[in-house]
Amino acid sequence: MEVSRQSASETLHEIASLRPALKTILDAFAPLLDAQEALAQELAADLTKAQIQLPACQASRLSLGISLLSDQDLPDLATQYAKAAKTLAPYLEKIPALSQLHTPLAQAFAELTCAEQKSLREAVCTCQPGLLEDLAKKHELDPLVFNLAGTFVVSSLLRGLSRASFEPSQEKPWDTNNTWQQGYCPVCGSYPVLAWLDKPVIDERNTYLHEGGGRKHLYCGICGNDWHFLRLACPACGVSESRQIEILTEETNTRGEAIDWCPKCKAYCPTVDMRERIQLPNLDAQALGMLHLELIAWEKKLKPLRASFWNTFA
Repeated sequence: MEVSRQSASETLHEIASLRPALKTILDAFAPLLDAQEALAQELAADLTKAQIQLPACQASRLSLGISLLSDQDLPDLATQYAKAAKTLAPYLEKIPALSQLHTPLAQAFAELTCAEQKSLREAVCTCQPGLLEDLAKKHELDPLVFNLAGTFVVSSLLRGLSRASFEPSQEKPWDTNNTWQQGYCPVCGSYPVLAWLDKPVIDERNTYLHEGGGRKHLYCGICGNDWHFLRLACPACGVSESRQIEILTEETNTRGEAIDWCPKCKAYCPTVDMRERIQLPNLDAQALGMLHLELIAWEKKLKPLRASFWNTFA
């Protein structure tokens, strides 16, 4: 059964009340994150009506670490790209860094060919700024604007596709029998922006649990999916020997928030222990709301698994 979560604005409001220093940036993105959530629902309905779904899951491919969208084509989604850009543009324009945005985003995204749609999706999911810049110049868009707008547009589409393809309450194919064992997303191939621990379960046969602790999930901030992952493994390099993952926390008021980082490759992932929460947060808002720990990680010269607009400081 799917657990009810807070909306993005509810989670960000709660975080801002505890961390006033983050209020300005959290308030700026709250409407955009709420709009993206509503848009993903609308797109899911549109795609379901059009009978468009993600490629079928194949256990043999998943077991080899091949994500669903790897080397896969999707139908022409120009209509959905235009709708997403048109819906999100007013919210993007309210972000201070994009306050001078006058580019007709909906028109630009509607003009993307199928090949360009695939290139944009791959560039967003695998963090290829060079490819994004080439597409931006071709459509006469500012690269920084196109990067941020493209990320939210692609994210909304992939979330809509995921919801059109899987029932919320069903076990996802990649979690069945622990088929997927990679640190990147089984759907889009992106690295996670957040990890979270659920309530503890005692099961000595399950290697995804450790000493009765909660099961660890990695969350993809692009397509909105999550997947099981080993508690003491590094998503970037796969190190799983005991005590290999280090944990960075604040001295007080942690609320289950921490940075898990690997001493071998220096990659880190923000983590939240849901056992310490009365209400479950919106995961996108929670990831943004851990900016204070991301800054500490940057000061320690650690690298985020997934570069995002809030954790790129230099």
